[in-house]
Amino acid sequence: MELLKNFNEFIVEYRESWNSTDANRIASHNSDELKVRWANPDGEVSDWGSEGSKEGWIQAYKQFEGRNPKWYFEDVLTVINSQQEGVAVFWVTFEIDGKLTNSNLLFTETFRQENGEWKKIREYIENGFSSDQKVHT
Repeated sequence: MELLKNFNEFIVEYRESWNSTDANRIASHNSDELKVRWANPDGEVSDWGSEGSKEGWIQAYKQFEGRNPKWYFEDVLTVINSQQEGVAVFWVTFEIDGKLTNSNLLFTETFRQENGEWKKIREYIENGFSSDQKVHT
């Protein structure tokens, strides 16, 4: 239970990093061994690692620069698995220029302790849901 409490506290800080629009800050939560799989709305799948993830944040933050992006998170599941890793499954929506977009993404992220810090080791994203398609649990 203590590990889950610690992981949940980390998730709050991690999401603050996400909304900071600081690519270095959000990337600091990545393990060097990070594996990412992104399912695009057109059905194509992209894979990358830690450096690709950081570059993706740099590009995203530049794209939204001056438009006050804000991401919102709706948890589906937050647990500690049998390998003592933290797993978070959640929906992400975001707004730009104060207006909520119609985009919804489903994330599954797995973190492990490295030198006393939670580091993301796996991430899977399903893209292409609109607000009216999202299933609420």
